[in-house]
Amino acid sequence: MQTDHAACPVEPGTPDGPSRRRFLQAFAAGSAGALAAAASRAQASPASPAPPAVAGSGGGQETPADVDPEAAYWERVRREFLVSDELAYLNSGTLGPMPKPVYYALVDAYRALSADPGRENTRHIRAQRGLREKLAAFVGADADEIALTRNTTEGMSFVANGLDLAAGDEVLLSHHEHPGGLEPWKLKAKRQGIVVRELPFPIPTPDPADILNRFEDAVTPRTKVISVSHVTFPTGCMLPVRELAALARPRGILTVVDGAHAIGMLALDMHDLGVDFYASSPYKWMGAPVGTGMLYLRRESQERVWPTVVSAGWDDEERGAARYDRLSQRAGPLLVALGAALDFQTGIGRERIEARVRKLATTLRARLAEIPKARIHTSAHPALGCALTGFALEGFDRRAVVDTLWRRHHVWVRHTDHDLNTVRVSTHLYNTEEQVDRLIEGVRGILANGALPLESA
Repeated sequence: MQTDHAACPVEPGTPDGPSRRRFLQAFAAGSAGALAAAASRAQASPASPAPPAVAGSGGGQETPADVDPEAAYWERVRREFLVSDELAYLNSGTLGPMPKPVYYALVDAYRALSADPGRENTRHIRAQRGLREKLAAFVGADADEIALTRNTTEGMSFVANGLDLAAGDEVLLSHHEHPGGLEPWKLKAKRQGIVVRELPFPIPTPDPADILNRFEDAVTPRTKVISVSHVTFPTGCMLPVRELAALARPRGILTVVDGAHAIGMLALDMHDLGVDFYASSPYKWMGAPVGTGMLYLRRESQERVWPTVVSAGWDDEERGAARYDRLSQRAGPLLVALGAALDFQTGIGRERIEARVRKLATTLRARLAEIPKARIHTSAHPALGCALTGFALEGFDRRAVVDTLWRRHHVWVRHTDHDLNTVRVSTHLYNTEEQVDRLIEGVRGILANGALPLESA
């Protein structure tokens, strides 16, 4: 582990390390705070973003005339991550790295908790209200609509288990739902006799209407829930959830969204989307630690859901969404780090992040389109594509492609199936154009020289 010694000469957690408060103040001033200031200046003049400040310098630095200030800014952001330059990590869709301020906040919070459990644990409990407010502001909700969970699967299970549905009631899903969004409904079908219907749509999808029309045509008087991913995990298709919610609400149908890939990738506004329930995992694209999750429950829809895990306060409606996460003792340092992740991305700007990751994905897909044997599964429609890209390489098994990219080029991606033989790529704010080039070089190398034999487990 390497520390920015200009900002903090001794690592937190060591006997001679600084106190939690002094460390976080010093690091924020030298890194995340500098990013926030640079981002603010850049947003004020998008065409000419200000050069990023150097950690510990107390201000900005001159950018050489031959250096693109936008590229320099994102390189400064990249240096806030501990990921090695040798590794092209393109898999935030599974698990994203924590930026330094988040990692150090987590480490120092655990150190402080170990040194003074009573007071630190009390502080963590009292800070939960403020965290709900910060998270609500980040996703366009009210604080009493935010439950703190551990991941998307838990949030989806809370909703599916908590709804009163009768035998024969229908739940409509897409044909590309993650098991965490599909299996809770299948469990409910087995226990209570509801009907789960998975609706296919073309891959790649040419237009949002191809999805909307299929759901509208599938609605019957027994349809009670539409449950879909905001971004499908196999191909990165961004479903039109706002339009689906508008379709559902006049018919008395609830909308439940698996938003695992959206928070930290897209600028979200729950009230604008109009959905009833939205579960997400900030440890993918937002840089929070594993074990942090969010469940949005629209205030007017909360009375429809029974809590699943209960302790004191589960039946107190004044608590709002907080009565759905009555887990009793929880890992306070994870919540401290979640707050730091929110601060980090807010300092850069949600819209700025979304524009950056979309630009990288657009570049990737354009380069893939130049390769005759690459079949892109992600929609080219601007309303359906995002920073998650799925493609197949004709004549090669997805597992061999992923393994070869890693062993030859240190490019880390993942594979999915759904009968599409997909290689899936996540392009995020710490990734670079050079890493996209490295991936493309690797794909072309596989076509020219073949894939490596899969290593035995």
